[in-house]
Amino acid sequence: MASLGCLVALPDKALFKGEITYASIPGTDGYFGVLPGHELTVSLNREGGVVTLTVGENDKREFLVMGGATSVLDNKVTVLARFGVAVEDIDAEAVRAEAEECRKVMADAEGSDDPQDQATFVTNQKKLEWCEAQLKHVSGVAA
Repeated sequence: MASLGCLVALPDKALFKGEITYASIPGTDGYFGVLPGHELTVSLNREGGVVTLTVGENDKREFLVMGGATSVLDNKVTVLARFGVAVEDIDAEAVRAEAEECRKVMADAEGSDDPQDQATFVTNQKKLEWCEAQLKHVSGVAA
């Protein structure tokens, strides 16, 4: 069976690296499929979209991603995301706790004229959006 290389990565680590037979990518204009021999493609990733990889014939891996872009070039799919996690690894209770911490930090930094506080607010706002995307996905899967 024909395959193509695949890398799903965050700025600080790889979530997946290996050979796949198919990828479903959450582009901003909708999901698109990638098979071996696919033409050159570059797409922004949909916020809170799920990358689904088929490894071999029946093994599927799913990754929730937020931000970043995907490229397909020379029989390799590269998904680079700002945030991402294997769907099976989402711990709803831990994510809720992280979201609450983000809200607390944002409340402390809100309205400050200090550039460091403003940067802290924006960073935690993005983290909170990521937490909410994970919780939305988990509640949607469970429903």
